[in-house]
Amino acid sequence: MEIALLVPIAFKQTKFAHDENVIVLAGDIGGTKANMSLCKFTASGMEVVKEKRYVSKDHISFTDIISNFIEGSPNPQKVCLSVAGPVIDGKVKFTNLSWQIDIKEISKTLGGSPVAILNDLEATAYGLAALKPEELHTLHQGTNETPGNIGILAAGTGLGEAGLFFDGSRYHPFATEGGHCDYAPRTKQDLGILYFLQARHEHVSWERLLSGNGIVTIWEYLTQVENKPKPQWILDAMKTTDPAAVISNAAKDAQCSTCVEAIKLFDRFLAIEAANMILKFKATGGLYLAGGIAPKIINLLNPTTWKEIFESSGRMKHLLNTVSVYVMLNEKAPMLGSIYYAGLNM
Repeated sequence: MEIALLVPIAFKQTKFAHDENVIVLAGDIGGTKANMSLCKFTASGMEVVKEKRYVSKDHISFTDIISNFIEGSPNPQKVCLSVAGPVIDGKVKFTNLSWQIDIKEISKTLGGSPVAILNDLEATAYGLAALKPEELHTLHQGTNETPGNIGILAAGTGLGEAGLFFDGSRYHPFATEGGHCDYAPRTKQDLGILYFLQARHEHVSWERLLSGNGIVTIWEYLTQVENKPKPQWILDAMKTTDPAAVISNAAKDAQCSTCVEAIKLFDRFLAIEAANMILKFKATGGLYLAGGIAPKIINLLNPTTWKEIFESSGRMKHLLNTVSVYVMLNEKAPMLGSIYYAGLNM
């Protein structure tokens, strides 16, 4: 039986014989958490056998987490991990942990099982194959469904970007570090935000604005530079709750005009960088918004804003108008990508 794929990713196999039973271990690893999943691929499809979430700082190494997770379970035949950062020569070193993940060390821990490590956005790209149609929300409907490259833009703790190259029949995911490219202002207010950020940072990237911290930065600019209102109850809530969540929730409930304006600016900046990605990748196959922020503020992402940004993006606006933009509603896409990569591509 062939495994059904929402997007035809160029996996090495999509079929399993009736007597096949492939056990895979997958992980979605970040500086604060490590989500682990043990899964089984058979002719009937993929089945999750076991899953668990770990707090990263509570463990001395990642191999400690693996040993705990697989205790009492059969050793996996294949392993794939999604990590937030660049993968170089099968290794990843975390900036806010003393960990280093090395495929050779993990393979040794698991008795020689083959191990792969993917950048989390590359894993998200592979995860497109595992999504269901109802797990996509259309934010901007393009005027033409032309097969072609795909872009993925993920705002969350940071800003991740990835692409899928279309070879004429199937898609090949690849990682980038595009979220760290230069922020590009368009208006006088945008320039004010740039100067505000330059006083804080040596380099101002899109990630400084298109992330959880970015939402807070925009709010700080509005209140500190433009002297917009900052209600005391908002300041009090920020002392005990994630400030980005406070701002987003207040905007959703229209309880704070400054918070509403901050999220409108965030939405506008997200549309601008999406337009940049579409042009750089010639992503006629679509642009997908992943990460933790877009699904949470989906009702605040304004299709009219996106249409206006696309139509004011220079001489290639006709190309931008043909491209559809979707919000990925399943935040487990990086994990699903790791699972499918292990089961179908190793």
